[in-house]
Amino acid sequence: MNDVRKMIYGTIIGFFMILGLWFSIIYVSSCGYTLTCNRGDHLIVRTPIPTLIPSSHSDSGMDMGAAEFDKCQVSALDLIGAWVSAGSPETVVFAFTDANGASCEGTFTDDVQPLLVENGVWQTASLGCVSCHNADLTERSAGLDLTSYDAISTSGILGSNWENSSLHEYLKMSLTADGHSADSSGGNPLIFAGNQVAVEAEATPTP
Repeated sequence: MNDVRKMIYGTIIGFFMILGLWFSIIYVSSCGYTLTCNRGDHLIVRTPIPTLIPSSHSDSGMDMGAAEFDKCQVSALDLIGAWVSAGSPETVVFAFTDANGASCEGTFTDDVQPLLVENGVWQTASLGCVSCHNADLTERSAGLDLTSYDAISTSGILGSNWENSSLHEYLKMSLTADGHSADSSGGNPLIFAGNQVAVEAEATPTP
């Protein structure tokens, strides 16, 4: 009977010893001979060169706070009228006054021609004027070619007075619902064009 108990106790003790030895082997292989088990932490892979390079905003020569929006807000019809009245050539600057009373200047190439070429200027989702009014569509264009400065200036539509010119009449008609289609809403949109003219401050006379 005693021999049987010895065998049972020996088997139990041997089992726990083997179990402890097995856990010890696993711990040493994973963590080494240390209680902190640093080897068990996830390996962090770093590139030899930093991925993000620190930058200093003071190194930039650009001062974003000093930048000012100097475009003028003016109605499209008034801008074209100012150009016609000034009689300025294609790239020569002409003066106009914007909706806020500021003195401004622009050119045909940069400010007037885009009104006739670009889509969606006069009405939302509308085609540019030159899509119909060009030399290739003589019947649909009503004899009005707006594709270039030369075409406009040599057509006689500018006349001698803006208010009585054919261009003024055409544009006024296009701003109404009857000018194009019954479902289009007329209007004379405010646009940003040209540049404000810097006004020099008057020197205060010294007593």
